[in-house]
Amino acid sequence: MTPRSLASVKLRLALVALAGGTLIAINGCDPRTLAYFLQPWEPMVAPPCQTSFQGKKVVILCHATSGANEDYSSLERDLNRELSAILRKKVKKITVVDADKVATWVEAHPMWNDPGEVGRDFDADLVIFLEVEQFRLQSPGDLNMLHGESKAHVQVFEMRYPRNSKDKPITDQPKEAVSVWDEYVETSFPNRGPIPIDTGSSRSKFRITFTKIVAKEISWQFIEHAEDDSIQDSRIEK
Repeated sequence: MTPRSLASVKLRLALVALAGGTLIAINGCDPRTLAYFLQPWEPMVAPPCQTSFQGKKVVILCHATSGANEDYSSLERDLNRELSAILRKKVKKITVVDADKVATWVEAHPMWNDPGEVGRDFDADLVIFLEVEQFRLQSPGDLNMLHGESKAHVQVFEMRYPRNSKDKPITDQPKEAVSVWDEYVETSFPNRGPIPIDTGSSRSKFRITFTKIVAKEISWQFIEHAEDDSIQDSRIEK
């Protein structure tokens, strides 16, 4: 929890205590009204992708274009690991295929062109396909300044059996990948502009931080997050 969100929670709890005491003192107070004011939870933002990940087996397939990973050869695997970690932490009973296993699959299938292939091979329920079109840590010409910019095409496919003319699943045929979400996620960090390398963060450590930030913002497509949560509150690795 960030310092800002922690302060917000403390303020909310103080207001809850005050409101609760006031409402209890009011004769004939409706318990439902009291329960509303006594809720200590932060307002949450629902994810735009409405497909449930709970109890599902998910495989994440990440592909970075040549311009996006020219100086970051492990971008695909690292981004997969960070997003996997978030989903495992935030989604109940989810199974996420290990990033190393996915990387091995990609090496063995260099000509793949259908997300359904990886979904079938891992017997997954959902496939998240991330196509990273941009990932840079410095603006051109700013060799001593750090500023993250990324753009990722995020798609989610649900593995389903094909259906017959009566709309019944044909279970003796292989499952197909059906698109259920398609969006672009662009991330800029920090939004106040580039920061000098000599502030204590090296390029490699900034890269680690920015990869986590990109994964976090992508995860908000699928999981809820606190209303006042912000990637701009992220601390840069030291």
